[in-house]
Parts: sequence; structure tokens; C-alpha cells
Amino acid sequence: ESKTPFSADTPVIVASISKPILATAAFRLVEKDKLNLDDPISKHLEKFSDAKLESGAPLKRAPTTGELFTHTSGMRNDEAPGGRPWFRTWVKGKPLSEVIDRFATEFPFKAQPGSRYAYSGIGTDVAARVLEVVSGELRNTLLVNEVTHPLGMTKTFFMDANSLRQVGPMPTRYTHDKEGHLVPFKKRFTPPPHTYSPSGGSVISTAPDLARWLLMIRNKGQHEGTPFLSSETLSLMLTRAPKSNNAYGGLFVRKKDAHGQALKVGHTGSSGTNCWIDFENDIIGIVLTQTRGKDVPKFRPTYEKLVTESIKDSLEK
Repeated sequence: ESKTPFSADTPVIVASISKPILATAAFRLVEKDKLNLDDPISKHLEKFSDAKLESGAPLKRAPTTGELFTHTSGMRNDEAPGGRPWFRTWVKGKPLSEVIDRFATEFPFKAQPGSRYAYSGIGTDVAARVLEVVSGELRNTLLVNEVTHPLGMTKTFFMDANSLRQVGPMPTRYTHDKEGHLVPFKKRFTPPPHTYSPSGGSVISTAPDLARWLLMIRNKGQHEGTPFLSSETLSLMLTRAPKSNNAYGGLFVRKKDAHGQALKVGHTGSSGTNCWIDFENDIIGIVLTQTRGKDVPKFRPTYEKLVTESIKDSLEK
């Protein structure tokens, strides 16, 4: 649309890669003794004390923050009716606190916390609100103070009117129409500063910024020779949670060894994004597109495989 070339530092919506980035902030708060991932969220969000299942039965307990990040909280999953409230008009312009209060009272749980896996962006929103309460900072500011500023990620923010002014022009998103033609996707709503956007899907970042975050994980918590997180914390972040497909730090465990140690972790996003760390071959990969993930279902895994094979071949020569 603008005829501007897409470059390595073009800012994009990374979609669900937002989830493990936010989880990184949570582990920073854990190390500061502000958060215990095993505490029930009702300790911080009182309205979840009376949460119920869809059947009307009471919960045996409120979910933990750790269960929210690993999608075992029992909250409504993305594919369920009403599972993507970020597309609804009632959330626009509201503070996160108000949206989460409504989740607590109007969104009954699909299952008992800790009983099963179901991918839930609503759960990530609730986790973000927990982080706000324990830190005393609004989510967008918290991400900058705990993750992006310390790691030098100068173009990584939650999307709102302020951050869009800081990062500059965003690329046009495309999709395919019924005839298979590439057409511009509808424009996103721009949230006013510090108002609701999906906590697990609205981070803006660039390839160089994501590389800084992934390198910190690859380097066991070290950022340019300085401790960002302890190696013990990083080990926990990369450990697959019970009954989950995700590690405690939000990344998917794509491959593990016989002892359960992660050999490859990563995450995709609905905007066609993908990032991964292959510890076995010492490869970090980042793919940034701005089309719907379902429009390119085979591209991401195929590209990831080709990158790995290409690097391995070049090292063997």
C-alpha cells in the first residue's frame, strides 16, 4: 500500500508471541519476590474467589498464575463461543482491570483449574492483570520496565496510540479473498493509551528486538554478559508444565530429550509469525509476516525445517 520496503527492523504485531514475552516479565517479578506462580489468583483478584464452572458448580480452587500462562487454568479457550472477546466492542477503550472484572463474573470456567489443557488468550489477559496488581504498574509500562528496556528492545511495546507513535508506520496486513487474490486486511482498532488490547496478542516488535530476547533465553538468562534472569529461573521457564503443551515460560516445547529437557522451544502467532530456539543445533529463528497464520499453514514449519537443514549442511562442509 505505501510502497515501503519491509526491512529487518520493520515493526509488526507479533500476535501470540506476546504470550511468552509477557511471561518473561512474570518471572522477573518472581525473582523480585513479588509473585508466586503457584498462588491462586484469588489472592490478588478477589472476584475470582466465587468463580464457577459453566455447569454452575463452584471451582475447587482458583487457578494459579502459572496455570494461566501454561493454558491449564480451565478458563474459556480461544475456540469456544465467546473465546475471543478482544474482537467485541465492549472491551474497546476499557482499562484491563475492568475487562478482567467482567471475565471473573460473566465468563464461567470450562473445566476445573489444573485438570486439562486448553489454549486460552483470556487466561493470558487475567495473568496480565495479576502482574499489574503485584507490581503496582499498568501492563504496558510493566513490559517496558521489566523486559524491553533492560534487554534493549527499543521497538517493542504493547500496542496503543502512544506506542504506535513511537515505532512509526506499521506494515499493511494482507489476506486472501474468496477468489484467492491478495487483499488488504481490515485495519486494527488503535487502543487509547493504557486501555485494553489482548495481552497475549498485541505486542509490537521487530526481528532484532526478538533476537535480543531469544538470545537471553539461549544464554541461560544472560544479556550481553549481565544477569537478566538466573539460570535456575531459565531452566524452570523451559520446563514443560504438567498436562500442558507449553513450558512454564509460555513457549511451546517442540522437542525434548529422554529426560524431559527441552531441545527446541518456540511460538507462533496468528499474524503469520514464528520464533524458535533450537538448543540441539544452536539455532535461533524468527519469521515475521503480516498475514493470517491460517493463510500460510505449511509455510512456517517448512521454512523452519529448511533453515535448520541449511545451517547444518553449511557447518558440515
